[in-house]
Amino acid sequence: MKLRYIFAIVMALAITMPAISQEKKKTREEVLNMTMEEMSSLPLEELMGLMDIVGVSSIEELYDLLLNKDVTSASKKEESLFDSPLSTTVLSHDEIQSSGATCIEEALRLVPGIIVREKNNGNYDVHIRGLDNLPPKNMMLQSENTSTLVMINGRPVFNYAMGGIIWESLPVSLGDIDRIEVVRGPSSALYGPNAVSGAINIITKTIDSSTPLISANIQGGNLNTYMGDIGFRKQINSKFSIGVTGNYETRNRNNDELYVFKEGKSFSKDAYEVLTDANGYTYLDPKDDIDELFPDPGKSKEKSGINGYLSYEINSDAILNLSGGYQYSFANASTLGDNATSMAGRESKTSYVDLNANLYGFDIQGSYMFGFQDFGVGNLGFQTDMAQFNSNIEYNLQLKNLSIRPGVNYMSVYYDDSKHIPALGSGFFNGKKDMNIFATSLRLDYLATEKLRLVAALRAEKYAHSDQWTPSWQFVSSYKINDKNNFRLVYSRANRSPFIIDLHSNFLWDREGRPSPDFIYFGGNKNMDVMVSDLFEAGYRTRPSKNVLIDIEAYYSKSKNFTVLAPDSTNFIIPVAMVGTDPTPLAMPTVTAYMQYQNIDLEAKQMGLTISLDWVLSEKLIAKSHLSVQQTKLDNYNPVTRDEMIAMQANAIYPSDGSNGLLAQKIYESAITGQIPQYPNMTSLSVSSDYKPTDYQNNFKHEATPNFWGSIGLNYKPTQKLNIFSNAYIYGKQTFMNQYDTSDVDSKIILNLKANYQLSESLSVFANLRNILNNEKQEFAFMDEIGGLYLVGLNFKL
Repeated sequence: MKLRYIFAIVMALAITMPAISQEKKKTREEVLNMTMEEMSSLPLEELMGLMDIVGVSSIEELYDLLLNKDVTSASKKEESLFDSPLSTTVLSHDEIQSSGATCIEEALRLVPGIIVREKNNGNYDVHIRGLDNLPPKNMMLQSENTSTLVMINGRPVFNYAMGGIIWESLPVSLGDIDRIEVVRGPSSALYGPNAVSGAINIITKTIDSSTPLISANIQGGNLNTYMGDIGFRKQINSKFSIGVTGNYETRNRNNDELYVFKEGKSFSKDAYEVLTDANGYTYLDPKDDIDELFPDPGKSKEKSGINGYLSYEINSDAILNLSGGYQYSFANASTLGDNATSMAGRESKTSYVDLNANLYGFDIQGSYMFGFQDFGVGNLGFQTDMAQFNSNIEYNLQLKNLSIRPGVNYMSVYYDDSKHIPALGSGFFNGKKDMNIFATSLRLDYLATEKLRLVAALRAEKYAHSDQWTPSWQFVSSYKINDKNNFRLVYSRANRSPFIIDLHSNFLWDREGRPSPDFIYFGGNKNMDVMVSDLFEAGYRTRPSKNVLIDIEAYYSKSKNFTVLAPDSTNFIIPVAMVGTDPTPLAMPTVTAYMQYQNIDLEAKQMGLTISLDWVLSEKLIAKSHLSVQQTKLDNYNPVTRDEMIAMQANAIYPSDGSNGLLAQKIYESAITGQIPQYPNMTSLSVSSDYKPTDYQNNFKHEATPNFWGSIGLNYKPTQKLNIFSNAYIYGKQTFMNQYDTSDVDSKIILNLKANYQLSESLSVFANLRNILNNEKQEFAFMDEIGGLYLVGLNFKL
């Protein structure tokens, strides 16, 4: 359904329904679900009334209840945020809505330790604590976040084809979300591979008697930006509830030009089509069609999704939750391939079903996602059918002060390009390729004393392509000095899984019309070690007063076993005439570069500090802020690009200075041994070089992640009906290096403002101003300059 029709329906409901609705007294459950912002804005007499409902004896106790939000992701059991043994943040639905964030990625700017940069309107790069653009001087793909596991209700939504998160393909929107829980630091022992820098769990709303029957949020503004969600949720009886939600979003870019690497600047689509270099080589593959590659270069993103939810409570010890849905998305974002441009289109059409059950101490989850994904629209070989199955069973056994949680997990994923390529050999996979993982886990949580808590989590993965088990672990010591001070120490290891392209890549790239080499072969490798990261962290939470919460975390991590697609060897095949004993080349050689996914010796060392502060300044004003500083250094860093290495290997065969190389040596040897019998006057020589430079650098300062970033937000409610949320997001300068170019991204301050006015209990209208000062600095290398986005909208619930 078009957004304007949804808008009209919601407006009609907003006008007619408030007149017949009646104000109801809040239940205890509704009060407990209220945010600090809602609570602090109430007058004293209303606060006293709410205290009676929830059964607390003082306002201080009520604030304490709100500050200590429940969290499950850090321990896989419900506990207060203050007692969480890990660096954890809970972002509630109301906080997100008040902030004016337009999508899940932007909302994560409110979370300490997460650096969020906008590539173009609505498309973001998201990293926990950084460690991005590794290894440097490689493909744009290496800039993707392949080390953070993102889940929806515990269901992984990870791209196992090439790694990373296809954010626009998530089926849910902000309207579906109850809260977002973020765990910073290696968490593979809790959630499995790819939770290397942390885990983000998007938790959708539960449906109870206080849930609005109909809810909707619609907004629109410049750059043809329109977005909205609508939901119908109903508790049928005390045991059964249902819900159906839908969402839609469309955005244009700030411009429709394409950045071309070798030119180092942007061009329109028509100009890009005819670009050639000094030797007459075109940047566009002659076999490609520019209109297929970029059917709408001015489009930034378009997505839609529908979700259904069923919940059945058999009894207090047996609850079943079933969800399912479908999504469509298209985005012009940073390329996942090896394109001449920094941007490429990607498309996704997927469906999912997810069963989550809590049965007499067992937590059981099974999910299946399937559909079509195109990682490079218009580029042959990027189109795949896919399916992913995840199952997990855990049991929580409580023995006095000891909690024991064993578990088993199985995941199977495949990508199949056979239906989308004209012939075998023209795709990246050339058939159906899969990856299977079996895992066992054990978590021990021991309350040694009233103040000392000890936690150990162990997990081991068995990848089907390997005979070895891959372990991960987490050891935590938490000491609660008193009710206002909590100290923690963490040591953990996490691993990143291989991806389908790492294992099964099988592609020969014909570079007709482009500079040498004539062909590049991309090969997979099943014998690589998985990337691992070790972390040491110290954390401290304190509440110096009833209305202030401070969280400090200092960390040091070391990551190794990075994988990269790098030249394995370069081969010359050259026709040679034999005239007596004087071999003479007849033509230019055919040059093929053989690339293979492989481990490199690179090690990344990172140290950092994050401080967050929540402060209720008064009943009408709340401040929340966070600041992260970090430094990353690399050991065994080789600053040579892929193309430079190929050139070095080629030079070893046929030196550019005219000296004798491997080719001359081979011709000389052939002249001695004689000709091939079938061709008495000609032979074809094949010469290869596997030269690799060994000039490594240590303690190289890696600046792709800014050395600082943070946010400060003020939520002000001058009257009962008006709420104003202002926020400033800032990050420092960074330097991004890929195989074609180096880009400096300047520091930037982004000021946001949302003003919401409550017309009635059911309807509010708002103005949402993102980047209000129109600071047009680029936020991500080689991508768009990001200016202001100005929206108006309404929020309705009944």
